[in-house]
Amino acid sequence: MPSGIPFIVGNEAAERFSFYGMRAILAVFMTSYLHMTESTATEWAHTFNSAVYFTPILGAFLADIFIGKYRTILYLSVLYCFGHLVLALNESKDGLFWGLTLISIGAGGIKPCVSAHVGDQFGIKNKHLIERVFSIFYFAVNFGSLFSTLLIPYLLEHYGPAYAFGLPGILMFVATFIFWSGRNKFVHVPPFGKAYFKTVFGKEGLSAIGRLIFIYAFIAIFWALYDQHASTWVYQSKSAFLNKDINLFGLVEFTLLPSQIQAANPVLVLVLIPAFAFFIYPALNKIITLKPLIKILLGMFMCVLAFLVAAYIEKRISSGIETSVWWQFLAYLILTMAEVMVSITALEFSYTQAPNQMKSTVMGIFMFSISLGNILVAVISNYNNLHEEVKTVEIGTKTYISIKDYTPVKGEKIEFEDGTGLFILQQNSKTSLMDTIPLGGTYLVGDVDAVSNRFTLEDNGWHAIQTIKKSELPKGYKVVFHRFKHQSYFYMYALLMFVTAVLFIGVALKYKGKTYIQGEAV
Repeated sequence: MPSGIPFIVGNEAAERFSFYGMRAILAVFMTSYLHMTESTATEWAHTFNSAVYFTPILGAFLADIFIGKYRTILYLSVLYCFGHLVLALNESKDGLFWGLTLISIGAGGIKPCVSAHVGDQFGIKNKHLIERVFSIFYFAVNFGSLFSTLLIPYLLEHYGPAYAFGLPGILMFVATFIFWSGRNKFVHVPPFGKAYFKTVFGKEGLSAIGRLIFIYAFIAIFWALYDQHASTWVYQSKSAFLNKDINLFGLVEFTLLPSQIQAANPVLVLVLIPAFAFFIYPALNKIITLKPLIKILLGMFMCVLAFLVAAYIEKRISSGIETSVWWQFLAYLILTMAEVMVSITALEFSYTQAPNQMKSTVMGIFMFSISLGNILVAVISNYNNLHEEVKTVEIGTKTYISIKDYTPVKGEKIEFEDGTGLFILQQNSKTSLMDTIPLGGTYLVGDVDAVSNRFTLEDNGWHAIQTIKKSELPKGYKVVFHRFKHQSYFYMYALLMFVTAVLFIGVALKYKGKTYIQGEAV
């Protein structure tokens, strides 16, 4: 095993702790602390994710042409640390914007370099270890993610955003130090300078890029679904009708926070990676030849099933039926099986299909597919919004609202942006005192009066919202409803993934590529 691998794996575990810990609380921070609507928070979250996976192509150019992978990772990691610092010190939308901007440049810029740096440690003699080391690498990613996804939501709930965003910053500093410590152990592949352009724009480079981009266009749809486990699945878990109590045979009892349910993903990855490597793949290989693209194809169909389960959960909770969190765990199990088959396979496939002078660049292009998937979610989220003008508002222990040209149905989501002039009286769960907070965010339509067309405003447990007025509602103020309501939203994405998978069948069966390893081209 190359001597630099432990430093890369240690760095990756700490860096992923920092990234996934921060990302785990984004949805709850934006909706519960900044009082964003779920639609707006979804757009922010997926635009950030898109930026994180767009900047890798820039980091790849920097590494492959100018300063090499090692220095690119080291320098951008410092910028990454400053992003966490901004989030910890400035708990506002401005702080969120600048913190996420710095993190997207830092985290995104190092991504293709870290993956390619792993592959660079291997040559002809030990190339047979690449597949196993990429699995260890992915194991480290999820090892760091697991602990942060459990701990950081707890810090947010009990100690506030400063501590919750501060600890990931500390771990990012630790990650940077670990990586710097391995500087004399790494195999350093120098930047290629002008020779890089000859490779990229030569026949071989353009051919490799063309083959891979076609495949990545299909994989982008997978990422559009997968990355919603940190946004729309979290909003689903915030419902009062999703029972988050865990009872393990009477031995252990606890209640999960909505953001902590995401920890199911790294736990399952840690279990499923060896299960697939040693049992599931060998068993499937006895039935069909499991080429990399066949694995990806099967993962796409698994992703469809995951979103069908999410749709079933949404149908129940939107009808006021209490539903066990174990249903969400089932959805996570299926989604994580899809992830193992698509993500790990695509990482290894991308590295081996990239000409030696383009390893970071191809990793960057692969990650751009993740960016496209997330942009698609942000665009659909925006399209999904129906802006309707408020006709009347009656405040009090119950809040009654009527809409000018729209008749909602009970249980439908209604969203308020800032600036309504209305405030909610809400009991603080920690102090038992009544807090006054601006009316903003996502609520539910309560009972609808068919005669007056007015309805009560309720929270996600169908409890009446009590409001007071400090200023008049702005003239022409509009609230947001959704085109795809409740389970139809998840059905829509399941259908999109199914169609994509069916179209990918021909690609998976007919693709013929070329494998490249440092020191060898086959």
